[in-house]
Amino acid sequence: MIRSILFVCTGNTCRSPMAQGMFKKILQEKDKEYYRYNIQSAGISAIPGIKPTVEAVKVMLEHGIDISQYESQPLEEDSIKRADLILVMTNEHKEYIKKKYPFAQNKVFLIKEFGQKKYSNSPQKNDKKYDIDDPIGRSIDFYRIIAKDLEINLKKIANIIIEKNNQ
Repeated sequence: MIRSILFVCTGNTCRSPMAQGMFKKILQEKDKEYYRYNIQSAGISAIPGIKPTVEAVKVMLEHGIDISQYESQPLEEDSIKRADLILVMTNEHKEYIKKKYPFAQNKVFLIKEFGQKKYSNSPQKNDKKYDIDDPIGRSIDFYRIIAKDLEINLKKIANIIIEKNNQ
């Protein structure tokens, strides 16, 4: 059963807090037992206590999600151990986690591949087309593109997790 999901990016001020907030909202809409899930995010290079970027906050508010009070968290071994599923933005994040935390090999996936593979533990392609690009320093429109990309993939992932948990 998948109940604890950890989203990982680099600085934990854009993509992973956006994914965390959006996934919570998607679960609330799709699963009446959404409160049973523990959705967290962290960054492999995060400095603790940094607020999300202004652009990330604004784009999430456009989706009805407030991440303004979120504070960045560095990726830690305890978070990796507690997570049933670790969803990362890029191949670099995936490889970093697999190398530093070998025990997590079978629970770390790229967001874009997890939905397509339907929770397969088969090897994932080291292909940039599966990455979700870092919007830091980019325009608000680029953040909107990232948010749409996340939304499409997170809806698929929510369906897979809910279906798996109901088996």
